[in-house]
Amino acid sequence: MSWDWRIFVLPGSAWLVLPLVAVLGAVLAARDPSARGPVLRWWAAIAVAVLLVAASKIAFYGWGTGVRAWDLTCFSGHTVLGLVLWPVALALLVSPRHRAWRVSLAAVGWIFAGLIGVSRLMTRAHPPSEVLAGVLLGAAVAAHGLHTLRRHQWPRAWGMVPVILCLLAALWIDPRSMRLPDSERWFAQIGATLAGRDKPWSRRLFKDVKAASVQALRNLPR
Repeated sequence: MSWDWRIFVLPGSAWLVLPLVAVLGAVLAARDPSARGPVLRWWAAIAVAVLLVAASKIAFYGWGTGVRAWDLTCFSGHTVLGLVLWPVALALLVSPRHRAWRVSLAAVGWIFAGLIGVSRLMTRAHPPSEVLAGVLLGAAVAAHGLHTLRRHQWPRAWGMVPVILCLLAALWIDPRSMRLPDSERWFAQIGATLAGRDKPWSRRLFKDVKAASVQALRNLPR
């Protein structure tokens, strides 16, 4: 039986991550008034990351932006979202008093988010440069979340929600049966519309322009 890397699609999808971020943060803020400021700061950092991911994709599809030498067109959204949630979600399952357990669970979250990033390479959804860009952005937000919420813990009744959903997604949901809304197509349509193009830019066109540029440089007189 071969390993199917698509099992990591849902745990890094905006359709799972963002509702969990909203629900867990709201419950924590409601149960612990002192956590309202930290939760809002965590949410704000995630909102900035999501906007950067969306902007990078829309700009590429509309105007063909990116770094051709690195094959970099956007941030890997799944990588970013996996990092902003799972290290924080797992760390806050235990009390801040149990520092060793909290660090260990955060490490598990980092590893799990890393596998989400690797899955984007294995499924050929993104090249290494875009996954690395997602790692840098997502890790910064994850570190901010861990620091901001370091004195808080999820309410016990809700703390197991991300773990249970993660296990369901990774172990029991057949990735071939998932029918998630195609947000990538939405970004492509928005980008093309804003840029006034009939069709959005594609990675093939992006690479063709890169190849043409390299050939033009080679043909320059020396």
